[in-house]
Order: sequence, then C-alpha cells, then structure tokens
Amino acid sequence: MIEDYPDLSFLKNDERRSNVNMSIKQLQHQLAKGEFTSVELVEKAIKEHEKWIDKNAIATISPYAFKQAIMLDEERKHGKLRGPLHGIPLVIKDNILYQDGTPTTANAFSLHDLIPPFNAKIVDLLIKQGAIILGKANLSEFAYFMSYDDMPSGYGSMYGQVKHPFDDKIDPYGSSTGSAVAVKLGIVSLAVGSETNGSLMAPAYQCQIVSVKPTFGLVSQHGIIPISPTQDTAGPMAHTVEDCAYLLDALMDKKHDSLSAKLDEPLTKQKVGFLTIKGHAYSDAEQTVLQKAEQRLNQCGHEVIYLEIEQAHIPNDPTLLIEFKYALNLFLNEVKSATQMTSLSDIIQFNKEHERRCLRYGQSILEAANKTSGDLKDPTYMELRKDIVEKASLLQRLMEEHDLISVAAPLWMGFAPIYGNPSVCIPEGIYEGIPKAMVFVGRMNDDKNLIKLTHQYQQKMNQ
Repeated sequence: MIEDYPDLSFLKNDERRSNVNMSIKQLQHQLAKGEFTSVELVEKAIKEHEKWIDKNAIATISPYAFKQAIMLDEERKHGKLRGPLHGIPLVIKDNILYQDGTPTTANAFSLHDLIPPFNAKIVDLLIKQGAIILGKANLSEFAYFMSYDDMPSGYGSMYGQVKHPFDDKIDPYGSSTGSAVAVKLGIVSLAVGSETNGSLMAPAYQCQIVSVKPTFGLVSQHGIIPISPTQDTAGPMAHTVEDCAYLLDALMDKKHDSLSAKLDEPLTKQKVGFLTIKGHAYSDAEQTVLQKAEQRLNQCGHEVIYLEIEQAHIPNDPTLLIEFKYALNLFLNEVKSATQMTSLSDIIQFNKEHERRCLRYGQSILEAANKTSGDLKDPTYMELRKDIVEKASLLQRLMEEHDLISVAAPLWMGFAPIYGNPSVCIPEGIYEGIPKAMVFVGRMNDDKNLIKLTHQYQQKMNQ
C-alpha cells in the first residue's frame, strides 16, 4: 500500500488524531482573523502531547510557554508582528540550551542537573522572531553518539525511548527523533532538530516529514551540546519545505537573504542527478519512488540524469571521536557550575556509578572518544580530516562537473553532512509498511535554490 503525501491516514481512525496540522500561512491567517489565539495554540499543543504521551516525543514543557503566548497575543492586538513565526508554538531538541529553568540533557541522565546559564544563539533568534518555545524534544542520548552496542534510535537514560509515530515496530531513527515524531503527530507544526551525520534526514525519512539540513555554518552552533565542530548544525523539521524555509529564516543570521521569499518563482530549466550505488540494486519500492520523482521533476521543467557512485556512506568515526572529546570538554567548560559534569571523563565515571540506569547499552563510543587526544591540531587528526573531506567532496564535484542543481536518491548519504552540503528530505509515502523518501543534496551555500527546487517538487506531489 502506498500512502499519498501528506501522510496522516494512519491517524484517521484514532480518537487521538490531531486537527491542527496546518501550515504556517494557515495558522497566521486564522490568528489574524481571531479564530484562535496563541494561548489556545499552546493549550492545544499540550493536549496533543498528553494524548500521545506514550510516544515520548517531548522531554519537557517550558514553564514560559504560556507567558510567551500571552505576550505575543497582546502584541498582535496592538498590530505588532515580529515575523512569520509570531505566536506559533514549536519544540527544540533537548541538546539546545534554553534558559527557562528546565534542564537541557541530550537525554543523558549524567546531565540531569544542567540548567542552562544562557540561551543558545538560535533560541534568542527564535524568541526575537516571535516563536513560542513549547518545550524540548527527546533525542537519542548524546545525539546517538553514545554506544556501538545496539543502542536503539531515540533512546536515552534521562527520558527513555521515543517511539515511531505510527508503528512501534518501525525504527524511528535518530538523533532528532522526538522533534520528528512531535511534528508528525501534530503536537506542533514546527520543530528544531540537529544533525552531525544524518540526524535530521534519517528521522524525517522514517517519520515521513520534511527536514532541511542547511549548509554547514549557516546556523550558529553556540549553546548546542556538541559532537563535531566541523559538522554539527541545527535545522528545521515540518510538514512542508515552505514551513521549513520560514523556520530556517528565523534560525540563521539575518545578513543572509530570505530562503522563504519567492519560493513559487519558477526556476530556469535545471539538471538533477539521480544517484545509483555500484553493486546495490534499488528495491521495487525505491524504483517506483525514483520514477515518480523523475516525472515530477520533468513536470517542473527539469531534466534528470543518472549517475553511479561507489558507495553511499563513508566512515568518519576516527575524526568524530577526536572532535567529540574536544568539543564536549569545551562545552562543559562554558557551562561550568551549571552541572557537576566538567569533562567527558566525569560523564563516563558518572555512568559507571549509575550503571543500571545509564549503561543499559554501554558507553563504548564515549570511552573510545575519551581515549583519543581530543586535539584538533594533532597532525594525525588533521590528516584524517583532510582525507575524509576530500572523499566527502564527491557530491559537490559531481554537481559542478555535470552542471547540476542537485543530486538525489531514495536514501540519505554520508557525504553531505561531512562536506557541509545542504540537504532536504521529502517524504514519499509508505510502501508495504516501509517508509520511503527522496533526499535532495544541493551545492554548498546554494540553500536558496535547493529549497526552491524541493518546494516546487513537493507542490507537484499535491496536484
């Protein structure tokens, strides 16, 4: 069975079904008409969270959410609108510092006492734009950089296991698991996740929502519990590319051009490269997805060419382990006195002392990272990083060599997060119980055209 986008049919017979899966434009239109208030949107979001409490998408509800809503309703009454997100609730991943009195834990019990001493820069930007931070979304512990020993996606020792939005047997993937599930279930229309090695693309793919991983560096890393200073980025999750664009505009420095402006302005004829993997045959479902995707792109006036690559992923643990030790120790120094944890060594020891709760799946990644130098100036690290960046430049080189606006595949690939290319996940439906999606990768710093391309592609899905 194939479910058409938008994919909410799994909820049609469930009394807990949300009726608030509206776009940002729709929400703003109804807020402007006075059909409901931001306070009522917050109330509705909390009720939806409570209805879906068994899915464990939300870590904490912010005690400031109603206060923000009241203030923003008053501003609206007096004709003041801060931006497209004014008065709209969203959730942020629980690795993003928000000084609302609740902890930011990365779903790790070792950080249960981390009450942020300051806001992440993106939190200040969201508040400035009038977004209401409903609370923090659950994630895989330490953004899925905890253990090699079969640790489930979406699991953490602080808040437990996030479940897939419509089938508990489906792996929800991580690490922005709760953010994706909260959007899919209609708890909120928007969520902020983060990605190091696929943590926006993978849960969006499995949960059948849209996500945008921006070009590396477009969004500030400040105040986000890190893995890699060379790869980490926050990014938006929503039901549509357009709504992701609105959220990404709010997350990035306003010196950049708006990504949500002129989304419907036609692109000139472009070429998109569909990637096949040497020695890997796409399944019948994936072939169907590719055929439909090519048809839609042709309808948009674009040409598709097929390109074969050697592999979809490249291992980068050797560099990530070093970067994690360096970045986490630096972060803990920045928030010192806000938590008893002062180093990665402290966290490892804490977990050993609370083994029953904290080491259900071990901490082999943490221990491996702690054995490294944690020195980004070490010649060995610098050589490893240089080599992996060269390999990860493959998609950028293909786009330049073949004059492509994007390369795409019915799976996510490791090249884009390592090299820093922007990516967009577009849900394609459920095929015999298995979620499928297309992931489009764009050229570095060409987020605007990639978002315009995928927005217009998504519009064809609804025709």
